[in-house]
Amino acid sequence: MTINLRADAPSQVEQTNPEKLTDEIKKLQDIQQEIQNYKDRIKDLEDSESYLSEVIIPDMMNAMNLKTMKLKDGSEIEVSNKFFASALAPKRAEAYQWLRDNGLGNIVKNEITVRFGKDEDTKATQYATLARGQGYEPEQKVSVHAGTLRVALEDLHTRGGQIPSEYFSIFAGYRTKITGKSKSTD
Repeated sequence: MTINLRADAPSQVEQTNPEKLTDEIKKLQDIQQEIQNYKDRIKDLEDSESYLSEVIIPDMMNAMNLKTMKLKDGSEIEVSNKFFASALAPKRAEAYQWLRDNGLGNIVKNEITVRFGKDEDTKATQYATLARGQGYEPEQKVSVHAGTLRVALEDLHTRGGQIPSEYFSIFAGYRTKITGKSKSTD
């Protein structure tokens, strides 16, 4: 038996009104544009939030020599120092070497993993003793826990140490936190 898709399938043009299809495609395009507009608006709002949280309010509160403040509505404003750090992905190996060279090598993890199949418990035991002598190539992973890196580099930064921007992404600044804000009913 031979299948002829053109002859066996019903004509799609006859079953679907091309004008209706065009209308539906236009609706989809309009919705996609509306979604993009909302994403753009959210990005603008997030940028404004960051500017107020990290620059305007901290500067004003620092000028008033305040770290916290309680408002009439019961909410509390707190400005705190924030520090974030991460190794840049394309320069991760160099970043880890920089950590080692600058007295922070103890935070660099170097894990070697070897996998054995089913019923290879004896080989696994032998490998634990002989390692590469058995012909298996171990899997190696070098890493630094993100929180550990942040704390170590924050400590270095606080002591006036220089952190190379070619290896690390750093944010040192202020963040404003609002807690206990009463819910508005308008």
